[in-house]
Amino acid sequence: MRKIIILLLLTILSGVATNGYSQQNVNPSQVRISELSDSQIRQIYNEIMSRGLSEQQAISLAMARGFSRQQIDALQRRFEELGLGQESVADTTQASSGSALYDQELSFKAEIEPSEEERRLFGFNFFNSDRLTFEPGVNLPATDSYIIGPGDEISIDIWGASEQSYLLMVDNSGNINIPNAGAVSVGGMTLQKARKKIFDKLVLIYRELSGDQPRTFANIYLGQIKPIKVHVIGDVFAPGSYTLPGTATAFNALYLAGGPDMNGSFRSIKVIRDGRVIKVLDVYDYLINGNTGNNITLRDDDVIMVPSYLNRVRIGGEFKRTGIFEAKEGETVGNMIDYAGGFTDKAYNERVEIFRNESRQILFKSVTKEEFTNVQVENGDSISAGELTERVENRVIIEGAVMRPGNYELEDGLMLSALLKKADGLREDAFMQRGQILRLDEKLQLQNIPFNVEDLISGKFDVELQREDIVTIYSIDSLRQERTLQIRGEVASPGNYDYRNGMTLSDLVALSGGFLESASSSYIEVARRLSHEEASNYQMRTGHLFQFSISRDLEMDEQDEQFELQPYDKVYVRKAPGFVQTGTVRINGEVIYAGEFNLSSRQERVSSIIERAGGLTPDAFPEGAMLTRKVDLDPKVKRLREQLMEQDITLQFDDLGFEVVAVDLKQALANPGSRDDIFLKDGDELMIPRELQTVRIGGEVLNPNSTPFIQGEGLRYYVNQSGGFSDDARKGKAYVVYPNGKAAATTKFLFFKNYPKVLPGSEIVVPAKKQREPLPATAWISIGSSVASLALTVVTIVNAVN
Repeated sequence: MRKIIILLLLTILSGVATNGYSQQNVNPSQVRISELSDSQIRQIYNEIMSRGLSEQQAISLAMARGFSRQQIDALQRRFEELGLGQESVADTTQASSGSALYDQELSFKAEIEPSEEERRLFGFNFFNSDRLTFEPGVNLPATDSYIIGPGDEISIDIWGASEQSYLLMVDNSGNINIPNAGAVSVGGMTLQKARKKIFDKLVLIYRELSGDQPRTFANIYLGQIKPIKVHVIGDVFAPGSYTLPGTATAFNALYLAGGPDMNGSFRSIKVIRDGRVIKVLDVYDYLINGNTGNNITLRDDDVIMVPSYLNRVRIGGEFKRTGIFEAKEGETVGNMIDYAGGFTDKAYNERVEIFRNESRQILFKSVTKEEFTNVQVENGDSISAGELTERVENRVIIEGAVMRPGNYELEDGLMLSALLKKADGLREDAFMQRGQILRLDEKLQLQNIPFNVEDLISGKFDVELQREDIVTIYSIDSLRQERTLQIRGEVASPGNYDYRNGMTLSDLVALSGGFLESASSSYIEVARRLSHEEASNYQMRTGHLFQFSISRDLEMDEQDEQFELQPYDKVYVRKAPGFVQTGTVRINGEVIYAGEFNLSSRQERVSSIIERAGGLTPDAFPEGAMLTRKVDLDPKVKRLREQLMEQDITLQFDDLGFEVVAVDLKQALANPGSRDDIFLKDGDELMIPRELQTVRIGGEVLNPNSTPFIQGEGLRYYVNQSGGFSDDARKGKAYVVYPNGKAAATTKFLFFKNYPKVLPGSEIVVPAKKQREPLPATAWISIGSSVASLALTVVTIVNAVN
């Protein structure tokens, strides 16, 4: 695909005759690719094989000639239809000597991996930002100051009384050859001067170009600009030689090289041409002032020299830009502040701090605002700006029971009474006996100035305010405990409510959403604490109790209606004695009508619920029936378990949300009302399975598995079916878990073990022996010493006896 596009563009630039138009009068917009014959397409292809251009250069030339993307696409399709374009243009051996200049690929930006310190350089992002690019553009038109050299292509379009087009290349001698006019030397000229010289030459063959009313017109422009090679040296991230378009500037070359590195200068970058420094670039002048005058256009073989910096200053604190900045000789603190964008809105801008590196120590210097333009910076300086303090110079504050509390400006001689007027006076709930002023004295110690609000209103007291005074006018409610009422029990929204003067019991019930269906309106209790006067003396009584009855429509008798609630009263609405929340149980498995059933009484038993379910099916296995019951774990129990597990990490609790109630359904149905016929609770679930045909053996056996149940066989038989006991088996503690949740353990009489009976669906569990920790070496040494001592004692006694 890429080769086809290059061939297409080269064809467009070749000036081949197409569709009856000669090379001299081709108008790009009039070329219809679809009307060209196959032989013409092949002719175009054969002619362009003698030309060599990079894809990017060919694209630039095509755009300069004025061809559209539709024409390019159409010609590409014609090439594909004829099977052309398989050979690479780069393999052409018949390229002209002038086209060799275009074989150079343009350079790409060097890949660098800067450190965090290098990223702090002011100007680093200018050459390495993802959003700001100085990638040299190949499609940019040449300016009038562009210097023409070998390899450039000059296009000439003649229209009017005469029509002609020329595509002329500047040869190595700097000349172009205009047919019928001769050679014109344009090498080394600016584009503006070359246009005039070429125009004067064209007048010789097109007389009508001159005169007051010319009938022929000419457009002279660069159709192709030769690439140039420049050399970037010095302290840059990627020094080297770079190939750029002829219109590239110094910033384009620095961009490809990554810009100055940690040691490089942004302020004195030199552009060297023919051994002479023709320009010294200051990147800061562009970044700060937007001055583009430094960014000159480069020529072939130019050298960009980035020297090392002379002075580098670190700027931090409350500046708009922080980082590492470069300073020229003689620049001051004020210049650095300008480069940093000035102070932030939170900065204290009356002075800055400078830490300066002396030969053997660091020197601190404080620079005031008046000295910013006089104090020069030195290499290694660190400049910092502090933050404004929260201290306000001319503010007083009034808060509390006034109409407009807040901050007010402190005017000369502002009195407390005047501040109260500014706050639109007191609120109706203001406490008149006392207010206060919080003030900082000369030593910044807190000082309290109390005053009587009534005396302030009457004019008997007043005081002049000072900076940062805080005036507080208390409200009546703010000086007493928050007054609330509490209601608990069978109401829609139990909780605490604000006390209101004159509130009755019916009012509070209505405020809490009214009675629930479970409420007993005939038994409502009010608990009231002792009054302040009653509590002043010790007594056995701790409060008062009152009992009332209220109808569902919140009506009370005349006597009870006069009872008013007092702050901190607690009201309890009891549950009606006969109210019971309807409970349900669920029966699954082998019953006639499985599903959920409401409990009809507080003493609903298993036998009655089975009867309501239509009884057991013929396939039911009552011995395997299991009853599960919901367990709501109390939060206190949960917390206690958590504390126990924190103390002992080996301790574990299973919180499954239910428990298994071992029930003997066969006995319950045979003896209704017996102890096996237990009462049911809300949420119970009874599962009655079909007769089970297997027995599961687990624990310390050689091959835990399930085996078919055989009537009359005991525990040892099923253990043998699992390979027998393992070496770690605790045979005397083997037990059986029955399908209904009950369990039976092995018993022992003298030397005989009595294993429990095994039923269908049972599980045999063989526990493991307790693992004893082996004695350490020190214990064996101690035992050996004890035995040796004992043997010595025995020998001594024997010898004494003999």
